[in-house]
Amino acid sequence: MDDDAATAAGQLFGSGPSGLLIIDARELLSSTARVVGAQMGEIHFKVWMALITMHVAHGMPEDGKGASGVGEFSRIIWGDKERGGSNTRKLLRALFDLRDAKFTVPGFDMVNQRPAAGVSDTNLLINLFVDETILKAYQQAGTHGMDRSEFGRELGAKGRGTIAWRLHPDYTQRLAETDLRRFDWTKAQNLRGVALALWMVFSSPRVPYRPLFEATDDLEVVEVPLTVEHCQALGVRAGTDAARRRTFNEAGPRVCAADRSFEAFEAHGGRGRDSFLRVVRRRSSASENSRRSVPAASGTERQLSLST
Repeated sequence: MDDDAATAAGQLFGSGPSGLLIIDARELLSSTARVVGAQMGEIHFKVWMALITMHVAHGMPEDGKGASGVGEFSRIIWGDKERGGSNTRKLLRALFDLRDAKFTVPGFDMVNQRPAAGVSDTNLLINLFVDETILKAYQQAGTHGMDRSEFGRELGAKGRGTIAWRLHPDYTQRLAETDLRRFDWTKAQNLRGVALALWMVFSSPRVPYRPLFEATDDLEVVEVPLTVEHCQALGVRAGTDAARRRTFNEAGPRVCAADRSFEAFEAHGGRGRDSFLRVVRRRSSASENSRRSVPAASGTERQLSLST
């Protein structure tokens, strides 16, 4: 099973046709998570990463159990600016989808815990509890069954435990066994859609960057063919090659603005030439791969270490 804890979350970008991102014969992203009646996307990725954030912050319990209030979830995912009933409903819908989602693990036999030619399916979220107050408000959304002030008063009296869950034991064990790297929620809160996918994937230490020798600064680069399958894995599903390149070129500056370690995301191609994405960033320091820098349980610290 892949050592990168973000791999399963990366699959959640697959809201359309599934895709596979492979660089130098190494699979970096497989957008293959699926659930009947739902499309997986950005909110699912952020909710899953919030679950992992709290798992680490609460001491990485071996049983994979965790609990939270709506407020803690909201602060992690949206910060302090975007809270309210609409986002609460998005949060619950994503949790219900994740409870039912099937994730694929290619090249690994999860039954016998060994590499194998084949594909395993698993649920990463195996139990979910939602307090009746918030569940009632969710079920009555759009009706007159409970007004906002009543819901606010009842929910305000609820502490940690409004939402509880249990992660799959295999995934919990993997988190405990691997080295961890930092996941920066401050940056994640400022990114959306394709820009979020680009940042998540190309921040991974698994990406095979090489030194950019023609540069005077300490830069590194990677180039990725923009095949249809690669584009789909990154959430880009425009109908033409030119439109797909344009999407990347529009998203790239947003990533560079949010994360100053990136210098450029440039999609090149055109008539008679195969399209490719060129990513340039400043070389990572050794501190980026430090061992388990666990965030404060108060929720005010938005840095999470994830596996490398």
